[in-house]
Amino acid sequence: MRKQRSGEEKKLLIKDETGDHIDCGSPAANLHKKRKSVISDQTDPSAGRGTKKSRRQVKAMDQITNPVDLISQLPTHLTHHILSFLRCKKDAARTSTLSKRWRDTWASYSSLEFDQRKFQKQLKKVHHHSKKQYLKIQRKTIGERFRKNEMFRAFVENALQTRSEQKTSIEKFRLHLTYFSLELSDHIDRWIDFAATCNMKELDLFIPSKNIKRYHLPQIVFAASTLTALRISGCELKILTDVNLFNLQKLCFSKLHIDEQIIQHLMLSCPLIDDLRLIFCTGLKTLLLSSDKLERVDVHFCYGLKNVEVLSPYLQSFWYHGNKSQRCKINLAMCKDLKRLHLEDANMKDDRFQTLLSNFTVIEQLSLSKCNSLKHITISSHRLKSLALRECSWLAETDIDTPNLLSFEYKGQHMPFSSLNPTLLVEAKLHFETPVFRLGDDSKLWFYKLLSFLGKFDRSKGLKLIVCSGKNVIIHEDLREMLVPEHFELKLEIVKSSTSLDSLLDNLLRAWPPETLSVVSSTTSEFPEQLHWKMADKEKEPSCCSYNSVNNKCWKHFLKDISIENLRDTEKKSDWTNWLKSSAPLVNKMTCFRLNWKRRQE
Repeated sequence: MRKQRSGEEKKLLIKDETGDHIDCGSPAANLHKKRKSVISDQTDPSAGRGTKKSRRQVKAMDQITNPVDLISQLPTHLTHHILSFLRCKKDAARTSTLSKRWRDTWASYSSLEFDQRKFQKQLKKVHHHSKKQYLKIQRKTIGERFRKNEMFRAFVENALQTRSEQKTSIEKFRLHLTYFSLELSDHIDRWIDFAATCNMKELDLFIPSKNIKRYHLPQIVFAASTLTALRISGCELKILTDVNLFNLQKLCFSKLHIDEQIIQHLMLSCPLIDDLRLIFCTGLKTLLLSSDKLERVDVHFCYGLKNVEVLSPYLQSFWYHGNKSQRCKINLAMCKDLKRLHLEDANMKDDRFQTLLSNFTVIEQLSLSKCNSLKHITISSHRLKSLALRECSWLAETDIDTPNLLSFEYKGQHMPFSSLNPTLLVEAKLHFETPVFRLGDDSKLWFYKLLSFLGKFDRSKGLKLIVCSGKNVIIHEDLREMLVPEHFELKLEIVKSSTSLDSLLDNLLRAWPPETLSVVSSTTSEFPEQLHWKMADKEKEPSCCSYNSVNNKCWKHFLKDISIENLRDTEKKSDWTNWLKSSAPLVNKMTCFRLNWKRRQE
C-alpha cells in the first residue's frame, strides 16, 4: 500500500510541474489521497490491481476531487484582455509565476507602453542614494537631459527589438514623451512603422511641441487598417490623402491644429467611429458630425469653435467644455436618445438651455458646471437619475421635478434647489463655499433652508450624513440627529448605510484628511468602536499600495496615530471645539477622535 501511495504522490508532483495546478497540500488533494487509499483497502488483495468496479470508482473520484483551473483554459486573447485591466504592470508580470501557461501568456502579452515620465522617476531613484552625485547632475541640466533622452530612446529600441524576435502582434502601442527634438523624428517613425507591421489595434501618442518643433504624424498611421482606437496629442497633421481605417471605432485628437475638412474626411473614411473626442484643438470654427454610429462626442476647450451640430440619432453621451471668451451654438435636436449630457458653458443663457434640454426625453445624467449665465431654470424629467450643479455662480433658482432621481451633487454659494424632493436619493454631495455665510441676517434664513432640506432625508432609511468643515469631520449614523455648524464652510455628503466601512474611510480620509473626526450615533451603536479599530489597527509600514507613487498612496501610509478626545478635558482651544461642547448635550452619543498625520515628504 505504501508503494501505491508513493506512486500517486509522484504523479501529483509531475502534474504540478507541467502546469495543471494540482496542489498536493490543498484539502481537495488530501481528500483525493484519503479516498483513494480507502478504495484500495476495500480491493481484494488476491485480485492484484483490483476489480474493474474499483478502478471506475477511482476514476470517478479523480474527476470529482481534481481542482479545475478555468481561467487558464481561456483563449490567449481573453487572458491578454484580463491583464490589460491590472492597475500596475508589475502585477501583470507577476502572473508569469503562476504556471508555464501564464509564463507563455505574459511573454506574448501584446501591450507596449513607453512612458518617459515613469522612466525618469526610476532614474531619480537610482541617483538619489548619493546626494553629492545628485547635486552634480542637477548642475549639468542640459547634458543630463540629453543623456536621459538617449537612455530612453535606447530602452524603447531594445524593447522593440526583443518584440520583433517574438514575432507577435501588438494589441496596444503607447508612447508618452516629456521632451521632443527634431532628431527624434526618424526614431519615432521607425517605432510606429514597426507597431503598424505588427497589426496594432490601439495607438496612443503624446508628443509635446513647442512653436515649430512639432512631430509630423506619418501617413502610415492612417493606412493601419487594423487600428480600432487612435489617440494623438501634440503632433502635426499633414494633408490626409489615403485613409484606410475602416475598423477604427475610437478617435481622440488633443492639442492639434485641425480644420473641418480633416474631420469630414475622417468621418467619411472611418464609418465605424462611435467615440469622437476633441480636446484643446485649434483651427475649427464649425463642427458638423453626421453618423449613424456615433454614441459619444466630447468637445473640450477648442478655441475658435462657434458652431457644433451633431446629426446622430443614436448619440448616447455629449460632453462640452467651452471657453469663457467665446460663444458657441450647440444643436443636438436630432439626438433624441441622448442619456448623458455634461455642459460647461459660461455664455449659455436660460432660454438656450431650456431649448436644448427639451429635446431629450430619455436623459438619465445631467451635469452643469460653471454655467455662469444661468439664473432661473427648470429641470423636469421622470428618467433623470443623476444631477450635478457645480459652480454656476448666478444660478438663483432651479425648479427640479425629478421623482426618480438617485444621485445629486451641488457646489456653490447659494442653495437654489429648495423644490428638490430627496425621498429616493441614495447619495448626495453638497459643498457650500464660505461667502454664503457673510450675508448677515440672510445667513440664518439660508441655514434654516438647509436644515429643512436635510430633514427631508429622515424618510429615507439607511443613509449616513458626513459633514466636513475645514479640518473637522462629523459622521451621522442616523439622520434623525444632525449637528450642522452654522458659521463654517461646509461640505456635506449623504451615503448609503450599506457602504462598507473601508470604502467610507478611503473616500473620506484620502480626499479630506481631517484633524478631528466625530461620530454621532445611538447609545447602543458599535459603529464608533469599529471606526476606531479600522483606523488604529494598521501596519507600521502598510503594503496595501506600495507600488504606487507617494502622491497616490492611501491614507494608511500617512496616519501616525489616533486618540479618543474628551471634550471636557481637551487642551485644544478653537471655535470648532467650543461648538462641539455646546452641541454634545443635543445628541444621545458623540465620540470624538483626534488624528495625527505625517507630511507627504516624510
